[in-house]
Amino acid sequence: MPNALYPPIKPRSFAELLDAVLQIFRLSLLKCLPYATLAIIAGQLSTLYYLWRGRVPVLDSNDPVGVTIYGVGTLIFVMLAMTILLRQSTIAAGRPVTGSADLLDTLRRAPGIVAISLLAGTPVVAFIAVALALAPPYRVAGVIVMLAPAIYIWIALSFALPALMLARKGVLGSIAYSFRLVRGNWWRVAAMYGVGVGVIFSLWMLVAAVVAMAMSDDGTGAVDDAAITRAISSAAILAVCAIGLTFYSALTLALFGDLEVRRATSR
Repeated sequence: MPNALYPPIKPRSFAELLDAVLQIFRLSLLKCLPYATLAIIAGQLSTLYYLWRGRVPVLDSNDPVGVTIYGVGTLIFVMLAMTILLRQSTIAAGRPVTGSADLLDTLRRAPGIVAISLLAGTPVVAFIAVALALAPPYRVAGVIVMLAPAIYIWIALSFALPALMLARKGVLGSIAYSFRLVRGNWWRVAAMYGVGVGVIFSLWMLVAAVVAMAMSDDGTGAVDDAAITRAISSAAILAVCAIGLTFYSALTLALFGDLEVRRATSR
């Protein structure tokens, strides 16, 4: 590939960055979709467990089995998401994808992935937890107030895992590196994430409309089985989530590369 999509050779404009995201997504979708599908299923393991038990699929801290399944499912989801990121970086750099090398690389970095996920996630969860701990009359206002610092911290730390996987930083070094990359570029990163959310939401709406039309009764009574409806809806939701995860990973990769080159050229 004469002009590799990652790493970029110079800072990209907003339009160039969007184009890079779409190209990475297009080139990597089919090769990443199996991992993305497994990641989405893993992320829903606790929901499947509660449904199997005939309970409302809401995490119950008094159920150690449910909490354990949730933790394991979340870990598998994050590990597979990082595997997708590695695979996309290989594809975007114009290198051949070699078997399960990216998965094995992710497994070797599992301790660091777990440590960063806990360290980066704790401040965000803490802000929301403080708001939820307020008395009911003040809870909504508290969530609104605490949402701003939670989003700020989340965006500032959103490149800690990519730093671990792609820049080969240590755990604390990855967190510090993410802060340095985002510093001075927070609004640019937030805008790109906003575009990404808009694309995924639009995809959701499109698929929902298609599923609704497919499931509508055409007067022949051919589509009236609730089981078939649930099966088709579940398959559509799984597909959208898997595609959305692949797109989000492409967005993260393109942003990470752009921020790195911006930091290098600003020295």
